[in-house]
Amino acid sequence: MKRAKDYSGAKTVYFNPEINLCPHCNAPLKRSHIAWQKNIFTLKGIFHVTSYAYRCPNKACTQPQTVYRSMESEMLNLKYYQFSLDVIAKVGHLRFNEHATIRQTRRTLKKHFKLQISRSEVDLLCQVYLALIKANRQHDTAFLEKLRNNGGIVLSIDGLQPEKGNETLWILRDVLTGEVLLAKNLSCADTQSIVSLLKEIKALNVPVKGVISDGQKSIRLAVAQEFPGVPHQLCHFHFLRNIAKPVSDMDRALKVDLKKKVRGIRTVEKKATLRNDEKAKVILNYCKAIRVALSDDGVYPLKPGGLRLYRRLRKIQQSIQKNNKPKPDKDLERLLKVLCIVDELKTRYRRISRLYKLIFEASNILGQRDVKAEKVQADMQAYIDRLGNLRFRRIDEKAAVLNVLKFTASHWEGLFFHYDHVEIPRTNNDLEVYNRSLKAAHRKTTGRASCQGYIVRYGAYVALLDSSLCQRETLVGLRLVSYGAFRLCYGEIRSFRFRLSFKRSLSKDLEGFLRDQERCWAKITV
Repeated sequence: MKRAKDYSGAKTVYFNPEINLCPHCNAPLKRSHIAWQKNIFTLKGIFHVTSYAYRCPNKACTQPQTVYRSMESEMLNLKYYQFSLDVIAKVGHLRFNEHATIRQTRRTLKKHFKLQISRSEVDLLCQVYLALIKANRQHDTAFLEKLRNNGGIVLSIDGLQPEKGNETLWILRDVLTGEVLLAKNLSCADTQSIVSLLKEIKALNVPVKGVISDGQKSIRLAVAQEFPGVPHQLCHFHFLRNIAKPVSDMDRALKVDLKKKVRGIRTVEKKATLRNDEKAKVILNYCKAIRVALSDDGVYPLKPGGLRLYRRLRKIQQSIQKNNKPKPDKDLERLLKVLCIVDELKTRYRRISRLYKLIFEASNILGQRDVKAEKVQADMQAYIDRLGNLRFRRIDEKAAVLNVLKFTASHWEGLFFHYDHVEIPRTNNDLEVYNRSLKAAHRKTTGRASCQGYIVRYGAYVALLDSSLCQRETLVGLRLVSYGAFRLCYGEIRSFRFRLSFKRSLSKDLEGFLRDQERCWAKITV
């Protein structure tokens, strides 16, 4: 049962307007009525606050109906809310800066500030905090001034899709300042949807000096439509990942086949653990080395795990052979029998290694520094011409090379702007890292590996948080937000939560939902 709040210790406070004279006719203002009166929970205690409204009594005044209130009282809390803005700022700071859970936040407020607050109220105030942050960003002139001082924006675009069937969180960020300009959920990533995001960036009235994104066609068309003539660099990392995909798949298959066979070292390990001689120690060390090699999955596209695993296993095999030749041992021979997969897959290794050299060559060409775009373009053209003249017997090798040619042709125009415009980065990795940090913050708070629901619900708001601001600086910004702007942003959060709850209820009881629709339809008179 919900416990009623105790207001017995509330201190009475009265607020009058900060001005005494009418700004229109200079006549003394007169108290008209009580603007509002309520109990407010603050970090300093409970207050029974009365705010008086004043009007000009001069009948000849041009604005006799204007109501004057205390600005201090209006900035104390939000309309219809019992908790003050300093409480809301504290809740937001604990939740999103210190990564406290809802339960921990409530415990801190009760212990240090003697606040009467429930867990549901803490959750609600977290949503209020995010809505205030977004509303403040929309009217933050200092933020726009910071962008203009750099001479414009270098726009970074990326979409974060939590899972299939859910909306994608699109984040648009300025490379020069690191500021998130816009974060929005979109159910569709077509050209017109991306155009709608870019129009909001144009509405900032800050020049866009360049754009960096992956090679998604809808993004490229949208940028060309909204920012014609602006250099649009395509991310080299995404490009290399695309051209390397068939070879990376071959490398992964090689890694799987190697791991299947090499896991047979378990029997050798068990036998060696039962002995305490020097031979057993060496054998166990070889097994540990193999285990370490198996644990390295690599990082695609430029650190292929299959090739790295093969090379390490081959070196281990050669070392065991060197030891076994002068002093043969059954356990060493068993390890060599397990590692014979290295010899069996030698042809595949050479084929994948040969194809990967082509990927590394493209990476080296694009990775040149302090050169002009013409030089890199000429080197890439020579590389493409040479690839076109290569002949392969195997279909998979031919398909891998054709894939390189296909993606290079489709990305060609956007690969070289970086070299003549240094402020535009080669890759979009900074934004990718930022996106991962949003997930990491939630995992740090909750301890859960999955953060899909969190990104869908709150990603568009959490992305706007500025971790460099202290709680007091954040509170100053929150107090400048009008109630109308807050309600608009808060309504977006609540409506989205309603859509999610509808989706969950539909998943749980589809039959019941359909029966309700049938009953409703039956009641309709034709």
